[in-house]
Amino acid sequence: MGVLIAILFAVAIILLLLSFRRTRQSHSQMEQNLEQMTLSFGREVNDLQDRIREVELDSAITAHQSKAWDLESEERIVLREMLDMNQRGYSYESISRKIKTFSPEQVEDLLSPYDKKKKEERSFLTQ
Repeated sequence: MGVLIAILFAVAIILLLLSFRRTRQSHSQMEQNLEQMTLSFGREVNDLQDRIREVELDSAITAHQSKAWDLESEERIVLREMLDMNQRGYSYESISRKIKTFSPEQVEDLLSPYDKKKKEERSFLTQ
């Protein structure tokens, strides 16, 4: 009986050591995977920041060439907010309620050139 308990105890210790070894291996593998993902996400974020910077510069050049810089900054901010809400799916009525200085018809008139461009892009993509 004592020999059986000693054998079971030895087997338990061996299994415990094997368990620790496998756990250590899986942790190191998970750390490597996490490090690779972190580096990958860092590269993607840097690429996106570069693209955003290029788009901002392109839009600044386009605005300057089209003399859009003549708009007062407050008007640009309001128009930008309205465009953002429109692109997120807000109706003209809800945009006019949020902005409070324009009627739904005025909002529609201000956003109509941008909606036409969006509709033209969609029709071009579907063809």
